[in-house]
Amino acid sequence: MKRKLIIHVGMGKTGSSSIQKTLRVARPTLEQHGIKYLGLMLEHLSLPVAQYDWHVVDGWERYTCMDRAQANRELAHVLQYAADKLPPDLHTLIWSNESLFDCIENVEPALNALRDRYDIQIIGYIRRPDSWILSAYLQWGIKHKINSGPIQPFRNWVRRKPYVVTPKLEGWSSFADEACFYNFDDIQDVSAHFVANVLSLKTGDIPSLRENDTPPPAAMALFAYHNSMAEGAILPDELEPLLKEAGLYEKMQKSQPYNKLLPVESDVASYVEQCQGEVDKINKIFEASGQARFDLTTLKYKDYSSTPLDTNRALFKVIYHLYKEIELLKSKMNED
Repeated sequence: MKRKLIIHVGMGKTGSSSIQKTLRVARPTLEQHGIKYLGLMLEHLSLPVAQYDWHVVDGWERYTCMDRAQANRELAHVLQYAADKLPPDLHTLIWSNESLFDCIENVEPALNALRDRYDIQIIGYIRRPDSWILSAYLQWGIKHKINSGPIQPFRNWVRRKPYVVTPKLEGWSSFADEACFYNFDDIQDVSAHFVANVLSLKTGDIPSLRENDTPPPAAMALFAYHNSMAEGAILPDELEPLLKEAGLYEKMQKSQPYNKLLPVESDVASYVEQCQGEVDKINKIFEASGQARFDLTTLKYKDYSSTPLDTNRALFKVIYHLYKEIELLKSKMNED
């Protein structure tokens, strides 16, 4: 009997990190139910010989930089090993990586080679354009700056981020006999939804965890200040530990300007208007599977601005936190 291979493909900014954390922490419980979570790059599957360079949690970029044919041979080999060698009571495997949503061509040959070993199910979540574009800008325009040069204001950055969804849906749907894409904005807790609706497990058995939530506005403003000093791309990890240690992730802090960078409501409304054709196509897909449509009559818009006062307060909190840490270290050194 074939195993089932569930491939969760994203899209980006639809709670994929929370799903992955939920599955990662619950691995022992999942395996009691015959389900093995493989990770982002199958890193939770141990190979009998030295692993491939990409076979690590952050290996997607290494994988996509390889010769595509070689990459697909290696991917097929790892999944073939899983099909042949894992205990038979592990009837379902899960691969979750939001980067897959845009890149079916990077894995399709390998997955096609596995059809005699797996029943492949594709799962994704689709987010409406107004909430998606702001979340995407905060993540990739400010927090994890991916462009060279200074941070780009939303109005400049958004020109390179069209809302193109249905070609990706159609690519994955035509590949798999079983593909389901859910309306993210109609789901209260995406991790709990995945556990209940995709895995058919009781949510009480698998605690729903959150990961990679958008930081509060004052913390985002500090990301903007810090990352503006970098000429190239810069990862969140350079600043995020300090902000968490200082307690700036603990609550939303209402504010105003670092603000010319951010979209105003009319900017998001304009972006949604440009996306209407794509939204209509997505709604037809949702209707065909009996799901709620994207209802864009009321715009989803969050104000992520921050006043200088709030930012200065946050900076002082960071400074004071570091001061206390230094004083503690001094005290310990004097005791020694």
